[in-house]
Amino acid sequence: MVFGKGPRSVHVPTSTIGIRGTGLYLEAQPDLAYVCTCYGATDIAASDDPAISESIVSAHHDAPRYILARADKGRRIVPAPFKNHTDLELTLIESLVGRNPPFSLFDESYGSPRRY
Repeated sequence: MVFGKGPRSVHVPTSTIGIRGTGLYLEAQPDLAYVCTCYGATDIAASDDPAISESIVSAHHDAPRYILARADKGRRIVPAPFKNHTDLELTLIESLVGRNPPFSLFDESYGSPRRY
């Protein structure tokens, strides 16, 4: 999902995600949600207890999270791996609303030889 300017929110069974100018990937099940703040800022809160929350600021898939319906080792919002989406997909949906993501598909910072 990509969102324009202004605050938005997404509600899933385990959480509410407040969004500010963000690219977001989300998978939701009744007892688990996966949220990747692809870029931008989000505020994640457990649906049944908004005091359980975390603010994420991401430049490029920096902090994916699982939001659990029940605590695991005392935590409901836990780090997750990057999974199931790509920068190419994000670039495509941004292009559908006339924008580009704030990162390049062609990262030129890699300094070693490449195979072409």
